[in-house]
Amino acid sequence: MPVNRQAAITLDARSLQQATKTEQILEAFDKLTMNAILEINEESDPRALRNEMNQLRAGRFSWDARNLGGNRWTVRLERIDENADGELFLQHVVPFGSAKASTIKELASQMSERHFKAGDTIFDEGEMWPYIGIVKTGKAILTLLSPDGKTHTIGERLTHDTLNESGSFDGGGATTRAEALTDVTIVTLPSEAFMHACKNDAELALGFLIASSQARRRSIDTIADLAFAHVLQRVAKFLLGYARTSVGMTKGLPGVETLSQAQIAAAAGTVRDMAARALLRLKNANAVELDRGRVKAIDRSRLEAFAHNVQAPPV
Repeated sequence: MPVNRQAAITLDARSLQQATKTEQILEAFDKLTMNAILEINEESDPRALRNEMNQLRAGRFSWDARNLGGNRWTVRLERIDENADGELFLQHVVPFGSAKASTIKELASQMSERHFKAGDTIFDEGEMWPYIGIVKTGKAILTLLSPDGKTHTIGERLTHDTLNESGSFDGGGATTRAEALTDVTIVTLPSEAFMHACKNDAELALGFLIASSQARRRSIDTIADLAFAHVLQRVAKFLLGYARTSVGMTKGLPGVETLSQAQIAAAAGTVRDMAARALLRLKNANAVELDRGRVKAIDRSRLEAFAHNVQAPPV
């Protein structure tokens, strides 16, 4: 999705009423013609909006969210053909969006697909995985393993997101482990062919430079949370990605009910016992509802208060 393409519709999400925010965004999106763009201005990480769109308009959009700093985010949603394949699929992967048609055609001819069941390892940390990967369907997570065996989840990858960029560019091992959170299909491109394309197409290289800059911003946010935010905040921030843009206690977005306390702990950079204590604290504050220890429903406004550290001392 070339960044210089003008959006057909622009929304300032900060001015939308929380109770009807998703409905207003969906209404605007549904007005788009094929390949038109909806641009949304936000003030916080729009991960929950992406999860909602994946539930409500699966396969019909490409996603380009950028953190501009200073609580400024911009999200560009392009209306796409949900049956897009081959060259068309590749064009909807943001870093490839401005590449030459000849580059896309050549790379598409070398694409292949690999399928993984939930829980399967796509590649291990340090592995010399000879591909750049792209999620076609499902959800993958990136994790790090500490010397004492603790797992920390550092990000999710959904449709059109790329995998193993660092290993492809510097020729080293994978910087993280990639695991299938759900059943996933991964499109693979040989790293050698990808690097050759970058050397011959400046727009493709620039697209990945921009993506790398955004990844660095996300890493800095993660480091800041681990350094300065207490466990309760970190758990609340993670769960906000599964909170619907609604008022009051509402069923969480699909996937939250399957998250174990160990998985929540890994995402929040803590241990299971601490995550369990944080969840109980959130439950007692009516920020979440639990069913046998797993999150069933979320009150977004209450959860945001904990995420922003305006309520309750550390766990």
